[in-house]
Amino acid sequence: KLIGAEALIRWKNEEYGVVPPDMFIPLLEQDPIFPPLGEWIIATAVREAGEIIKSNPGFVINVNLSYSQIEKPDFVDMVMGILKKTGYPPERLCLEVTERCRLLDIDLLKNTVCSLKSRGIKVALDDFGTGFSSVGIVKNLPFDIIKIDRSLVRNIESDIKERELIKTFVMIANTCDSSVCVEGIENPAMSEILRQYNVDCFQGYYYSKPLIYDDFIKWMK
Repeated sequence: KLIGAEALIRWKNEEYGVVPPDMFIPLLEQDPIFPPLGEWIIATAVREAGEIIKSNPGFVINVNLSYSQIEKPDFVDMVMGILKKTGYPPERLCLEVTERCRLLDIDLLKNTVCSLKSRGIKVALDDFGTGFSSVGIVKNLPFDIIKIDRSLVRNIESDIKERELIKTFVMIANTCDSSVCVEGIENPAMSEILRQYNVDCFQGYYYSKPLIYDDFIKWMK
């Protein structure tokens, strides 16, 4: 069952072709233009998702956050302003705290997460199992969803250690009242193995590669 999608930004340059996001996002985050761009990304994502929830009311759109957005004092007000303007329900939006948010003060991050949740918006921790996304931050911040990084399941068909790690991570997430999403599902065998554990949802190329909005609508149908 389709329960949601993640909004991704892509840059196609006439001279260089498609520029990978891991090349341009770190640069953008250091530029004063990023907060307005981040606002545009959220506004565009909820506007397009608003059309989807008309036929799929349970649909949730996920949007990644940057540290340069969260550190803005009016960030939460900005998000709520977008939702009010578009009429998009807050419970159908999930904002993802990414690895790059490690640069933020933990108290500021906690205040932002709690403020968003108090307004009905879901908050996810992305890239769990990588450097920033430690057990400590899961314990101290009330995330709705823990997204287990694809690097931890890449060899799950043959690696017993990866299966044991997933079992442990799911237990940690459940102890902290968070649901679990596993990223990087690329074939049915990976899906079947992970169904043995208490995983709530899957994301990956096995289901769909990134699609532009119109193609996503066709894929859904």
